[in-house]
Amino acid sequence: MELQWPLILFTTFVAWSAGLFGAQGLAVLACEGKRAQLPALIGSVVLLAIGGIAVFFHLEHWERIFNGFGNPTSGITQELVCIVVMAVLMVVLFVMLRKSEGAADAVAAPKWLATLMVIASAVTVLVTGHSYMMEARPAWDTVLGPLSLLGVACALGPATFAVIETVRDEAVGRGIALGAVVGAAANAVLSVAYLLVMEGSTEAYTEVGTYFDPTHPTAGVVDMAALSPFAGESAAMAVVAAICAIAPIVTAVLGKRSGNWKLWGAVTVALAVVGAVALRMAFYSVGASVYLFY
Repeated sequence: MELQWPLILFTTFVAWSAGLFGAQGLAVLACEGKRAQLPALIGSVVLLAIGGIAVFFHLEHWERIFNGFGNPTSGITQELVCIVVMAVLMVVLFVMLRKSEGAADAVAAPKWLATLMVIASAVTVLVTGHSYMMEARPAWDTVLGPLSLLGVACALGPATFAVIETVRDEAVGRGIALGAVVGAAANAVLSVAYLLVMEGSTEAYTEVGTYFDPTHPTAGVVDMAALSPFAGESAAMAVVAAICAIAPIVTAVLGKRSGNWKLWGAVTVALAVVGAVALRMAFYSVGASVYLFY
């Protein structure tokens, strides 16, 4: 399947935005990173806007996008609802941050808001990934698709927040530091697991029935090797995705141990972004449909 770059960028930036917004909530719950909250909020908004702009390039008639919002069960409607909820929480957080300015002992935001931020961020990422689960495309029809995007958010969010904290001359708290390590580990497990499931999904093409073409009786309807993420053109993408998902565990641990998040946090973010993009490239490369069998 042809690479859909607008959707690759959309899913990556939405996951990054939601991850950073969720990390802000985590910092509030851990009573950390007050000075980093406003810059992080601006970053979350910018990342969400980039993702939203990117998706429009996927639409031949973008002005008709509102026609799809009439169906509440459609993926695009559910994504819009989640993004609107996130946007509302961003506005509420901004108001709270403005109110707490100048008060050194004031909390950045109430914990009920922080809890909603974490929940809304996770749901937004999962709904975004769920939109691509299709029975017609065996490599996509697995819960590991949405979970792999959630793993990306967990890796990018705390690491990005840690970088912002150091830039703001604020010590990275234990909650965010631990979140960066755990998030990187979760992303590695989910990304590698998803690649392995993509590899195993090729068996689905041999289970849907027989195929016979009188003009090519010995030819297969689908090149099975081309459907593996570890074969053909997608092999390099899969290898990069795996390496860039695993490596952030090391860099996050180095950041936690050394306290130099300005360096190791930035490296963690860069690796996770490359890994996320490579994983989505492999995702589209193996996204063949079984409609050919029917």
